[in-house]
Amino acid sequence: MLIFVSDSCNSTEEIAAKADVVLALAGKPLVGRVERTQNGAPKCKNYKISATHTDGVILLALADVPVGIDVEREDRKPPVSMRSIYNWTAYEAKRKMTGEGIKLAEIREGGDYTDGVSFHIFLDGKIVAIAGGDDDVFTVWV
Repeated sequence: MLIFVSDSCNSTEEIAAKADVVLALAGKPLVGRVERTQNGAPKCKNYKISATHTDGVILLALADVPVGIDVEREDRKPPVSMRSIYNWTAYEAKRKMTGEGIKLAEIREGGDYTDGVSFHIFLDGKIVAIAGGDDDVFTVWV
């Protein structure tokens, strides 16, 4: 799984274009054109893809299997039913991985959504949750 991180891109399409430069240098298939599903999720030809952004940082996850990624400020207040920002980022990452989208009406009060999330990482005062994807993770700043 490849995760591209940028603090200078403004859209999924822009970070995908920067990712293509790195992928070309590595001899890997390109992201190419990023399209949107009916739910608004990004999709591309050569990878399973997920994107997220908050406060000037954008992340793009590429994998051979379904993947979901979410980033939030560490001090963000999640919906009350989520109990913690870890639970919220896990929920979002999992919903992006399955393509179901965020459905606040379906959140169980006190539910734990961290099961099945690969890991949480910290990034400059932000929390990143990744669901699915490949076992090997490479992060590239673009």
